[in-house]
Amino acid sequence: MGETRVAATPDTVKKLTELGHNVTIEAGAGMAAGYIDKAYEAAGAKLLKTPASVVKEADLILCVHLPAPGKLPQESTVLGLLDPFKLDPGPL
Repeated sequence: MGETRVAATPDTVKKLTELGHNVTIEAGAGMAAGYIDKAYEAAGAKLLKTPASVVKEADLILCVHLPAPGKLPQESTVLGLLDPFKLDPGPL
C-alpha cells in the first residue's frame, strides 16, 4: 500500500490563501488522498509539475516526508514528518 497522506488539503490551502499567502502545490500531490488538482486550483493554489520547482523559492515547505537532501532552499523552513530511523540524512 502506498502513501495516502498529503501535507495540505484544498481546505487548508483556501485558509492560507485567504490569509494572503501564496500556495504552490506539486501537481498530483493530493491524488492518493482523494484530492484532485482542480480542487487545489479552486482553493487558490498554483500547481507546478515537479517537487524541485515547488520548493525552489519556498519560504515554508509543508511535507509528509522530508525532501531529498540538497534540494531545499537555504533559508526555507520545513514543517513535516522526519524519519528518525534514517541513519544518515545527509546535508540539507
